[in-house]
Amino acid sequence: MLDISGQIAERIDAGRTLPAGWYVGRDVLEEERRLIFERSWQYVGRTDQLQAPGDYLTATIGNIPVVVARHPDGGLRGFVNVCRHRCAEVVLGPGHRKVLQCHYHAWSYDLDGALVSAPRSDREADFDPAAFGLLPVAVDSWPPFVFVHVGSDPVPLPDYLGELPGRMRSDGVDVDNLEFRQHGEWEVAANWKVVVENFDECYHCPVAHPSFSRVMEVDPVGYRLEEGDWWSRAVTGIRRSARGADAELPYPLSGRLVRGQFGFVWPNFTVVQNPGPDNLMAFWFVPDGPERTRVVMDYWFGRDVPDETAQQLVDFNVVVGREDQVLVESVQRGLRSGRVSEGRLLLDSEHLIQHFHRLVHRCLAG
Repeated sequence: MLDISGQIAERIDAGRTLPAGWYVGRDVLEEERRLIFERSWQYVGRTDQLQAPGDYLTATIGNIPVVVARHPDGGLRGFVNVCRHRCAEVVLGPGHRKVLQCHYHAWSYDLDGALVSAPRSDREADFDPAAFGLLPVAVDSWPPFVFVHVGSDPVPLPDYLGELPGRMRSDGVDVDNLEFRQHGEWEVAANWKVVVENFDECYHCPVAHPSFSRVMEVDPVGYRLEEGDWWSRAVTGIRRSARGADAELPYPLSGRLVRGQFGFVWPNFTVVQNPGPDNLMAFWFVPDGPERTRVVMDYWFGRDVPDETAQQLVDFNVVVGREDQVLVESVQRGLRSGRVSEGRLLLDSEHLIQHFHRLVHRCLAG
């Protein structure tokens, strides 16, 4: 049974990490799926995937399949993607349909979730289609991101995001000038929490990210950390040495953006803006098991950013990501050893990890 005692909360307050066993056990992950992922807003896709009425996309939140569709009234509708007949997933993958028809027995639902057709149901004397509509879930967007909440009575998304969108906008994010360019995914052999923790600190940047450290300021004096109820953010400027004409850089810094910012939305969604040309990148960390994480990446760039420059920025982030992969997989092997029961944070540089640990404990404690 998962230990969520007050003693763990006290140790988190003192700068200790979560217990090592919380990163390796399947029982812990099942609790997290139920108490964290199924009770939080989760990124599921992009608004450009849902432009026309009938466009839809699917995802899995915790253990719950969901489908989100663009309604003819222009709004978004979200449902549990489970047929009310025999519980097959109704639709698979993204696509476009006027009705959502189950691929098993062709039960069909309109974009309000109502059952409109069930073959042979007219042969049943007591069959009431109104009793078998799709179960609704909350859906909202922070353009260009679409979020779903499968729990009951969720905090409205704008309240959940708090000041993060406004702060990122004030530091350069201009979603109206962005267009989607690229999607990618890769697998990391580490628990999802290790991946989040790595994102939440740049203490490791001077050691592990030489190209990142050539572009951005990584000294703690210039690397600003912020946090809210359900979000956190790091902001930094361009390194002075990177501004020189002879600086060797991984991508061109010419552009209006003078800051890098790294936003985190509880529990597993991150938004990155690099300095230079208009850009925005989303990273979604999806647990595929207690010691495996699927990293989903979506990239947006300003409409006037050349494809070559955009690809250089993507390649830059891939290099940083691969360097991070080596780190988090090493951490996972250390956690799996069971020889060190917990770690000790340096809170001046790592207090966003402490913020994350408090949320993990708070949610697992109900």
